[in-house]
Amino acid sequence: MSHSKTALVTGGTRGIGYGIAEELASAGYDLVLGYQKNQERAQDAKGHLEGTYKVRVFLVGGTTEEEATVDAYFSCIDENFGGKLTALVHNAGGYWGGIASGKPDDNGSWFQGWEAYEYYQGMYPKCFIRLVEKAVTRMEDERGYIVAVSSPGCNNNQSPHLNYIMPGISKSSMEYLVRHYAKQLAPRRITCNVIIPGFAKTEAWDPMIERMGADRMDGFVKSYGMKRWSSPREYGGVVAFLCSEKAAFVTGVTLPVDGGFHLGK
Repeated sequence: MSHSKTALVTGGTRGIGYGIAEELASAGYDLVLGYQKNQERAQDAKGHLEGTYKVRVFLVGGTTEEEATVDAYFSCIDENFGGKLTALVHNAGGYWGGIASGKPDDNGSWFQGWEAYEYYQGMYPKCFIRLVEKAVTRMEDERGYIVAVSSPGCNNNQSPHLNYIMPGISKSSMEYLVRHYAKQLAPRRITCNVIIPGFAKTEAWDPMIERMGADRMDGFVKSYGMKRWSSPREYGGVVAFLCSEKAAFVTGVTLPVDGGFHLGK
């Protein structure tokens, strides 16, 4: 059994993904970080992680819904880490057209069309299958960890959010896949879990803050649970735990990490 640890984090150079990458780096993980197109931000992330934690970091650009990008992740792992992977974290996400749906159509439907549907299916369940099927061939038995990142309202733990139908149905499929792979991989003692973040103070919320106004958005956040925004590293700490021997008996779990948001007001 090897003693080095390598993690692939999609969308790992900013926001929640960067918080995850930083916590994994602090736990001694070398990293392959996926990013979409902000190369300057990606290089800054790489420089900080390597300089602070003395780990190796490789960057792979491209959109995760494309099969070629997934292939590039694993080519990087094969070339730089001898084809060995310890942890996979599928965090990458996005919005069709760059922004969440703001209102229903004239008939009251929130469905955004089949192109949007295919985009989200590619981003979440289809990409997750591609990632896991390749990852498990590079993981050692008893030393493999898989974590997906979902969103509130994608399972029956919380009411659905009407404006989130398009990504929501895709992430709910991904949550099912987590349970499927947890069961499939249990004999190999490879774990598979999913976390559900709450309100993270990242730039991903900037369009919503601009739409609602900062004061109104803060008031909304403070009306739930612990009444505060979270930091990306709070999610990173949970993911790092799930990607450690301390969580070796935790699998098939959907874990809200949201300060009580899932409990309602």
